Amino acid sequence: MLPVYTSDEMRGCDAAAIEQYGIPGIVLMENASRGAVDEAETFLGPLRDTWIIIISGKGNNGGDGFCMARHFVNRGARVEVFTLGPDDASKGDAKTNLDILRQMEKDTGRLHVHLLSSTASLEELLLKGPAFVVDAMLGTGLSSPVKGEIAEIIEVLNRSDVPVLAVDMPTGINADTGDVLGVAVEADLTCTMGGLKRGLLLRDGRRYAGVVRSIDIGMPREGYAQDATSTFQLEQTDITDWLPRRSFDVHKYQMGSIFVIAGSVGLTGAAAMASEAALRSGAGIVKLGIPERLNAVMETKLTEVMTVPFTETGEGTLALADYDAMLEYINSSTVGIVGPGLSRQYETQNLARKLIEHAQVPLLLDADALFALSGHLDVLHQTEADVILTPHVGEFARLVSQSREEIETKRIDIARTFATEFGATLVLKGAPTVIAAKDGRVFVNSTGNAGMATAGAGDVLSGIIAGLAAQGCAAIEAACAGVYLHGLAGDHARDEMGEYGLIATDLISSFAEILREAALRPFSGTS
Repeated sequence: MLPVYTSDEMRGCDAAAIEQYGIPGIVLMENASRGAVDEAETFLGPLRDTWIIIISGKGNNGGDGFCMARHFVNRGARVEVFTLGPDDASKGDAKTNLDILRQMEKDTGRLHVHLLSSTASLEELLLKGPAFVVDAMLGTGLSSPVKGEIAEIIEVLNRSDVPVLAVDMPTGINADTGDVLGVAVEADLTCTMGGLKRGLLLRDGRRYAGVVRSIDIGMPREGYAQDATSTFQLEQTDITDWLPRRSFDVHKYQMGSIFVIAGSVGLTGAAAMASEAALRSGAGIVKLGIPERLNAVMETKLTEVMTVPFTETGEGTLALADYDAMLEYINSSTVGIVGPGLSRQYETQNLARKLIEHAQVPLLLDADALFALSGHLDVLHQTEADVILTPHVGEFARLVSQSREEIETKRIDIARTFATEFGATLVLKGAPTVIAAKDGRVFVNSTGNAGMATAGAGDVLSGIIAGLAAQGCAAIEAACAGVYLHGLAGDHARDEMGEYGLIATDLISSFAEILREAALRPFSGTS
């Protein structure tokens, strides 16, 4: 997994590298710049005989741009560097690298350093077709809207067809929230120095950053940098390590049983998809508890899933009358799912709360079970169950009585606070989905696409996570692996049929292939 830092956390890592480990700042700048040039060459093609424009600000972000200019020239490129102030406005390591460029100017015709005279002259230059532009104007320190000359430069860059490489952060994006502060550079490639910044993964920052590459600048991996953050981006290797393994002689009862409490008149699909996805993710047995009038249609609809009909209300929803039987089914299973298509009928909501409070096995709560908890979060403190909640932002906003905008702006921190306060695993769905553990760690997903904004996709996710938990994954591992693989299934389906026609059952159909591609490790001892 990759560490994800706030701007303050990253500054702390820089300071520790310099003060605690004695790594000179100019060495970090050198490593950062060389790494960014390597990524530029990989992404944009050979640098020899290309023409590159660099726009450098007055701080260390500009210093990275100055240092990159030297490496571009050394690889055979022709470089125009535009500064946003006189030479003496740059200080420290940035000034050292600018002084080097001034000396190099005397010895080569392939490097020119100018004070930017006007945005009009820059726009004219861009029309002449440079290979790409490097945005090294502001970096991570931005906290107020971009104005004046820099805002004008950004608008010129965004009107141009010339590709843009952003250094650390696209100028104009808040490094912590991903919000656009006034106006922001629309980059094709962002080379972020030392570690991922939150703003590259959240909100508008995710789109404005383009392709993101994290540059190793030589900080010690253990010590301060390792402990500075408790937020991480999921990688394929994490998921492979967490997936359950099977022995050659395993039988279905060893692969976990799941009891699903779901479904009501008009909402049979949610129950069916959650159940089928649980089986497809590898669970040995799945039983579905439903209102009795739905039994015939669900037995026709489902083949491998066993159905259990219960007493219903007059509205065709599950009734309190069979509470004891339902609780027994849940507690005799490995994992329970409560909520998909359950309905918001008053009696059924009371039933859901009662089942959550008295369950003794891990529970996954989704959809209408989350609605049942609104105003009753104390139930999470009372239950013995290890609970996983999977709300989208609207459901979570109702649950915690906060606005959607506030949650989106502080998605990581709010998820962390909820998980630690209630001792639960929280899967806050969205772009990106974040998974918060009760120990305070937060994991940011890196898979999935816009085609997954379709009815039933969340029900499929519930089944996948529960299926992995039933096979022995810890709650946080099941949640992370489930979210990641669910996104991969969506990406696979998109590649096969495009985003617009993707439906939730396509995710189930492609999930077996996704699990195979996830490279399950062979069994090597104990299950």
